[in-house]
Amino acid sequence: MMRYLQFIYPLIFIFIVSCNGSVKSSDKNTSKTAREIPKKETAKLVNIAGPADGKEYSSGDMVNLKLSLRGERYPDSVRVFFDGRAVATLKAQNLEYSIETDSARLGKIPLKIVAYEGDKRPQTLIHFINLKSDINPVLYSYRVINEYPHDKSAYTQGLLYHNGYFYESTGQEGKSSLRKVDIETGNILKIHNLESKFFGEGLVLFGGKLFQLTWKKKVGFVYDIQTFEEIKRVHYTTQGWGLTSDGEHLIMSDGTNKIYFLEPEYFTVLYSIEVYDNKNPVWQLNELEFINGEIWANIYTTDRIARIDPLTGKVKAYINLSGILAGRYHHTELAELNGIAWDSENKRLFITGKNWPRMFEIRIFKRQ
Repeated sequence: MMRYLQFIYPLIFIFIVSCNGSVKSSDKNTSKTAREIPKKETAKLVNIAGPADGKEYSSGDMVNLKLSLRGERYPDSVRVFFDGRAVATLKAQNLEYSIETDSARLGKIPLKIVAYEGDKRPQTLIHFINLKSDINPVLYSYRVINEYPHDKSAYTQGLLYHNGYFYESTGQEGKSSLRKVDIETGNILKIHNLESKFFGEGLVLFGGKLFQLTWKKKVGFVYDIQTFEEIKRVHYTTQGWGLTSDGEHLIMSDGTNKIYFLEPEYFTVLYSIEVYDNKNPVWQLNELEFINGEIWANIYTTDRIARIDPLTGKVKAYINLSGILAGRYHHTELAELNGIAWDSENKRLFITGKNWPRMFEIRIFKRQ
């Protein structure tokens, strides 16, 4: 028996070593094969001869795209994308195309070119154009119809009219609040004070609930309009400045020239627009109101309100409210114009400002 085992053991050892060696050899060959798979070459076919990267246009201008060949090879096809939409497929015999901008959004718009050749990786080129408004804004002035008392300690950040009362959001850390205010007397009928770490901002009524923003904390509050009890909190990724609604979306500003359209349940950004007049982007958009199909926005540190097309971001008009607060109302804590409220039933327009002692009912008219 022992002599039999002495014969078998070497055979088993040889078999194991042989198998292990075979596996290692196979792994090595497989790995080598994998490393030898060639990567696809990227096609290098065209250049963008025009427009120049960053070229400025007005809405309605034609963007004349012109491509040039990089060498003697022709692409099988070239796809043209403008602002994320496919607008054309070009053949090598005609590498020019004119893009309409009438319905395009404003701002920095990507123009992407993708060129294809056989099974090579497509070549991708991107230029940007800057699209501003083609509208020369109409200029408006105002006439004061009525004046009402306003709490001069209220640092007004959000304002709205509802069922005969003002609802107001005030700012400053340690002083921020939500208020229900009597129009005729300016008396505070109900108040909810925010925690001292929050700086109150924009305010809107939507679906029977009040939504209030805060400035830098990226959190907002939803309240029962009757009791001011907090229902829930919502979160967003930008600063919170102004807030209004078109009846379907919440509309928010963040101090830039952007306006965001949000779904109300979770504050998800559905889309945004950039605001331009016929010369420049319009920055520091602040308190908002939606009036007769337009977004009205206070422009921070100015006495102007911009009337904005919500579809395109074009400024249709400016309202100049300089001089509305007479010198006798000035005091050391007086700050900027900020606060627009619209009584849609009676067509009344109210404006005020931060720490202003008066609320004004005004009518506007075109300047000659």
